[in-house]
Amino acid sequence: MPLKALCGFLLMFFALGATPGWAQSKINFKVIPILQPMKEAAPTPDFSLTDAEGKKISLKDFRGKTIFLNFWATWCEPCREEMPAMEKLYQEHKNNNFVVLAVNVKDRRQEALAFVKELKLTYPIAFDPNAEVASLYGAWGLPTTYLIGPKGEGLARGWGPADWYGPAARNLIKELLEEKNGRR
Repeated sequence: MPLKALCGFLLMFFALGATPGWAQSKINFKVIPILQPMKEAAPTPDFSLTDAEGKKISLKDFRGKTIFLNFWATWCEPCREEMPAMEKLYQEHKNNNFVVLAVNVKDRRQEALAFVKELKLTYPIAFDPNAEVASLYGAWGLPTTYLIGPKGEGLARGWGPADWYGPAARNLIKELLEEKNGRR
């Protein structure tokens, strides 16, 4: 792991173990069994990767939006199962300061693009060919998901698949967007 990535990971690791800054939130992230609320709304590490069109895309490009950051791969069957539900969630909330950003880990670009086309995914896709960003975020198993607030603060993280368009997930995202957009 490059020194910069290691330093960013260690900073995030220690910052997230600090005092509970999200204790005031009324959001119950645990309605999704895989999600763990982050103890402090510490800044998440920024990164730059290329998107499906070959342009640079950064996490900070989505500031002001609630970000559903998902790490995935084409060989990951649970990823294949949850990504259409993520698409529905994205379609439902994309006009409400919400974005799904899916980071492909270590796949050949053409295979990943074929996968995206097959599943008819329209949310932003980024490519992490050397798994540097995945390592930075602790995504050693796939899928791994982070919920990130509009200021880049880490809200919750989860390892493994979830029913992202089930009633609990839809309600969680709705409540999160209402709280983050000042409507609660």
